[in-house]
Amino acid sequence: MEDIIKTEGLCKYFRQKGTVIKAVDGVDVSVKKGKITALVGESGCGKTTIARIILGFYKPDGGKIYYEDTQIHPYRDRSIIKRNVQVVFQNPFLSFDPRYTVFSILYETLSVFRHIKKKKAYPIIEEVLKMVELSGELFNHYPHQLSGGQLQRLSLARALINSPSVVILDEPTTNLDVSTSAKIITLLKNLQDKQLLSYFFISHNLKLVRKIAHYVFVMYNGKIVEFGSCREVYENPLHPYTRLLIEAANYKIKGTLEEEKKSGCVFRGRCNRESKICKDTPLIKEINKEHYVFCHNIE
Repeated sequence: MEDIIKTEGLCKYFRQKGTVIKAVDGVDVSVKKGKITALVGESGCGKTTIARIILGFYKPDGGKIYYEDTQIHPYRDRSIIKRNVQVVFQNPFLSFDPRYTVFSILYETLSVFRHIKKKKAYPIIEEVLKMVELSGELFNHYPHQLSGGQLQRLSLARALINSPSVVILDEPTTNLDVSTSAKIITLLKNLQDKQLLSYFFISHNLKLVRKIAHYVFVMYNGKIVEFGSCREVYENPLHPYTRLLIEAANYKIKGTLEEEKKSGCVFRGRCNRESKICKDTPLIKEINKEHYVFCHNIE
């Protein structure tokens, strides 16, 4: 499967009071073209930091990023990212200028790449609203007049209006109620099926990821610990952390991120299968062409 976005050895370190926090530490991830690729892990593991590096919000401390096999530098090559990669943020309430109407929000985004008069923009904006199941009657509404679900649909409309190649979805349903979340997920899946969009879906909700994604990367404490097709990873989870995430309803994950060892496997401080060899950093193991894991204790 062709990769539309790929990172190699991506690193981002933050320094706080003399301490180096390795938010992203040598990460290789790839977003498959025309598919939904998920990145999962608990809060604070570095998922959103990867998205922010790709979007050019953060300057990486190391590694490479490729867009369609061409190396890019998002922090400098912002025009490439703006044109081809869009994002739907976690909190729709903080995503819009409260002084702008629905029409103004979408017209401003549309105008970034098209010199178009407002009169000619109306049918385009009406069409993209229809695409995300919003009515053109909302043209003159302000963000505070919309529900959470409507705001997230508007976020999606803004992301899609310039026909990007990739949409990054950063916890897009976290702040929505259960029924609204289900409707948003159905909408996302339908749009992806119809338009063969490439999604980079960031979430801590493994049940949700299993329903929507084709491929999944499992991240822990700045590193990828397992990845592959959703079917392979969910039906045959091999890394202890992946198993704990999937079985979270029945197992309590011991310890916290702060208790991790500074060398070797990033999960060894909390793993019930820890052995002496775990003091060494594990290398990637290929289980099959659709499943890979970083663990010493997998035969």
